[in-house]
Amino acid sequence: MIIFNTTYCIDSAIHEECLNWIIEKYIPLATHSGQVKSPILAKIFSQESDGENYSLQFRVESIDELHQWYESTGDRLHVALNNNFGERVLSFTTLMEEVEL
Repeated sequence: MIIFNTTYCIDSAIHEECLNWIIEKYIPLATHSGQVKSPILAKIFSQESDGENYSLQFRVESIDELHQWYESTGDRLHVALNNNFGERVLSFTTLMEEVEL
């Protein structure tokens, strides 16, 4: 199982508006196809940032499935985020493979 994590650094001036958009728009649209699932949104505690930081994680069966999701949904959502909030929201993605304990 792949964990698809995106970290968002959100300007304090738009923090609430952006967080609501992620919860109300981004997550439902991202999970609609069923390719990415089990969203987890977590606040990141950091003293090194002027804004607010969040981690949004989804589970996906494989990297191939994630690439399909990007082509059908992910790219459009990234454009929508940029159109709505521009450079006031910075993001980076990390892919991780779950290790069985």
